[in-house]
Amino acid sequence: MFKKIKNWLGIEGVKIEIAEVSVDESASNQVNGVVELTTQSAQEIEKLIVTIREKYSRGRRKKSKLVDEYVLGKKEIELHQAIDVDQPITASFAINYALLKSDIEKLGEKNILYKGISKLAKVAKNAKSSYSLTVEAVVKGNALKPYDKVEIEL
Repeated sequence: MFKKIKNWLGIEGVKIEIAEVSVDESASNQVNGVVELTTQSAQEIEKLIVTIREKYSRGRRKKSKLVDEYVLGKKEIELHQAIDVDQPITASFAINYALLKSDIEKLGEKNILYKGISKLAKVAKNAKSSYSLTVEAVVKGNALKPYDKVEIEL
């Protein structure tokens, strides 16, 4: 019974690590990567969920600071693979993303004059974007999903 509770909570279960990430910003807007899965007890991995998120923050003081989070791309990779203690699994993925533009950035694309105004407005509002890649593993019989998250540059 103790082993069943440990498996359900993911204790001594599957550990996930993003081993390699590369961004292809050409016409495809694609992120490629490799994930390494290890475990301390035999498990079955059903699928991987790969998500690219943008964290858009603006404002200078704590009271006036606004933070929004957007999903730029999401992909589920079906694995249905058993993993043993001494045999780690590596899986590669490729996910497409679509960048979102704020109103200030859309204004800046209209002409050269608006581009300068747009940059000035972004500096005044302290508008910044940061991007992250998250990989979750859905493990059969586990309530908690193991995941790994890395910051990426788009």
